[in-house]
Amino acid sequence: MDYSKHNHHNGHHAKSAVKTSVSYDNGKILIKVEDNIGTPPVLAAQHEKEMHFIIVSNDLEKYYHLHPTKEQPGFYVANKDLSEGTYQAFVDIEPENKAYQVTPNTLQVGTNETSKTNLEGMDNWTKERDGKTVTLGDVDATVGEEVQLVFDTHGEKLNLHLGALGHVVIIDEDVEQYIHVHPAADDITTFIAHFTDPGMYKVWAEFKFGDNVHVYPFIIEVKE
Repeated sequence: MDYSKHNHHNGHHAKSAVKTSVSYDNGKILIKVEDNIGTPPVLAAQHEKEMHFIIVSNDLEKYYHLHPTKEQPGFYVANKDLSEGTYQAFVDIEPENKAYQVTPNTLQVGTNETSKTNLEGMDNWTKERDGKTVTLGDVDATVGEEVQLVFDTHGEKLNLHLGALGHVVIIDEDVEQYIHVHPAADDITTFIAHFTDPGMYKVWAEFKFGDNVHVYPFIIEVKE
């Protein structure tokens, strides 16, 4: 399977016919999905799940990839204790026969607000998590061109994670642009991303070693 055909991003070219709303109540995240007349859309499964739910703090320090449970059509619940602060939640779905663009849902937990951040340009391209090391090759990112993200797992064997060798989520420093990409082929850890706007972006690369999924954050710059 060519996973590159399943990339999702919130481009500026299509009007969404599906809207989402997100709320938080004492350790439960509640997600509502409906079309423009209030009807729950039918969601196609993508990478083993009907919904991939990404939530990040406004300062891009906290990152969670959750898979909410469908309580009833159009209504999903995820269990997650969130500390006080401001978050942006992205509902990654594929409604059948309806246009949809992923846009941020602001979620305020408690009263302490989290400011957005300015990402710095210099980053360490090798990161370690629980003894597993991943290196991101040099990135040459330009608006409108295919951007290759090539990850080296240093010979460590990867297990499939939600039907792929890895998942990569990319969000800009304004926490507005959302890009979710999968490997360009089913036996490599090269990902192809497309950007519509220049600026600084944070990348979270998810890889599964053994039974554990490790998340590796990187900062990249996309040029005009």
